[in-house]
Amino acid sequence: MNQNFGKRMRSIRLSRHWSQQELSMRCGISTPHISSIERDKRHPSLEYAQRIASALGVPLTSLCDDETTFVVPKMRNSPDELPLPLQNFILNESALPYLEAAQRMSTLPEEDAHFLAKLIELLTQRKRLTDTYQSETSAL
Repeated sequence: MNQNFGKRMRSIRLSRHWSQQELSMRCGISTPHISSIERDKRHPSLEYAQRIASALGVPLTSLCDDETTFVVPKMRNSPDELPLPLQNFILNESALPYLEAAQRMSTLPEEDAHFLAKLIELLTQRKRLTDTYQSETSAL
């Protein structure tokens, strides 16, 4: 693992104004482990490195490769800026697969992301219609 991984990780975390605890919450790695990685006392496994990169919203190469110059994309500074129902959803452990899917979707080419968004919208409409129909027929 690159010796600058922890420094780059810390730099991106601080550019987002996140505490180590915030990053810990977002990637599911303990705060002491995050701290020891940033201080180059420990090196993350490949799985942890991928989770950290994903939580920070950057490609793994931006943390591992000194030759890579990477402009950190803007993200919300904290889940506290989101509406309360969305905060609760994000903090719910069962939301992880949905959040991972959203992260992957955010890296798709624009036309693919647009297609998936339309598909999700149509499936949501269908579900609402089905639920409405079932509630009306059960009331009869």
